[in-house]
Amino acid sequence: MALDFSKHALTPAPKHCFFVYLKIIALPFVAYGYFFFGYLGIIPLHVGAHSVVLIGLIFLVALLFARHSEEFGACFFRRKHEEFRTELKAYVEKNLMRIGSQTKSNASFEDFITFFTRRIRNDNYASVGAGVFPTMGILGTFISIAMTLPDFSSQTSHALEQEISVLLSGVGTAFYVSIYGILLSLWWIFFEKRGLSKFDREIEALRKETASLFWTKEEIEQAYLRENLQHFEKIGQMFERLSSNDFFERLGRSIEEKFSLFDQMLTLEAQSVRKGAEHLKTGMEALAASQEKQHDLGVLHGKIAETLGKFEASLAALQQTTLDHQEALKAFAKEMAAPTEPSLPVIENREIASLRESLKMIDAETEQIIKKLDGLR
Repeated sequence: MALDFSKHALTPAPKHCFFVYLKIIALPFVAYGYFFFGYLGIIPLHVGAHSVVLIGLIFLVALLFARHSEEFGACFFRRKHEEFRTELKAYVEKNLMRIGSQTKSNASFEDFITFFTRRIRNDNYASVGAGVFPTMGILGTFISIAMTLPDFSSQTSHALEQEISVLLSGVGTAFYVSIYGILLSLWWIFFEKRGLSKFDREIEALRKETASLFWTKEEIEQAYLRENLQHFEKIGQMFERLSSNDFFERLGRSIEEKFSLFDQMLTLEAQSVRKGAEHLKTGMEALAASQEKQHDLGVLHGKIAETLGKFEASLAALQQTTLDHQEALKAFAKEMAAPTEPSLPVIENREIASLRESLKMIDAETEQIIKKLDGLR
């Protein structure tokens, strides 16, 4: 958010406020110089030494209080214009509040001015400045009278007249202190009101320039009222739509359609549950049949293993028998080679008969094994 103060009619800020300070203390300085020159006898004005000292004390207080005059404060405020703009921007952005489509600061411009001007001058000094000078003047007058008051101890009329003359002379010079204090009070009030008038013009110009950045009480009330009216219009339109027959008809059709869809969903869900149960039953049956077949296969496998064991034993016996026959054939062959031809027909007949019996036994065992295998199938 950009702040622009270039267009308002502010008094140009001086480079420094020293000349303003000199202007404020000019009359107190001139008046004190007048009384001091009267004390020195340069001008025809009888001023006592005690009055000059008391007037000097009031002048020193005036020098201290001039820094806190409203005239000097207004000058110092114009010099701090850039700092004021920077701090005001931060103050506005810190307290932003959005109402509707507008965004402004919800803080108070007066609160910021009060906070900012506390650093420019001390309001406590400014508030007592108009009363402290005449009070000090009256106090100085009484002190001056007390210092010049004779004791009136003379016994002759001539001495008494001299004492009265001294008293009147001291009272006359003592009143200069009160005159100086009242003069400074009037001078202080003049610059205080003059500076306050300048400061008020400056603040009013700034308030007008920054009015669009701050919410006023009336704007907030109007914005809330406008928002409430818009809400009421929306609620009225809603009630109008709700009170129309067309709305209720559409609402009824929508409810019927939703209930119809809900029934369809329930029907589909029941069908899916039933099909799922059927598939589960079928799967359980298939699993049970598979388990039975697996059991049968296990039994069959055991029988096959047993038969194969017997077959291996028979085969081993057959192999042993075959080896025995081979040994017999080898022995027979050796006998055939021997020159014993008269006994050849007898041996030949005996060995052939034994070989035939062995072959018949092998054929019988083989046939039994084949029958057992066919039975397992």
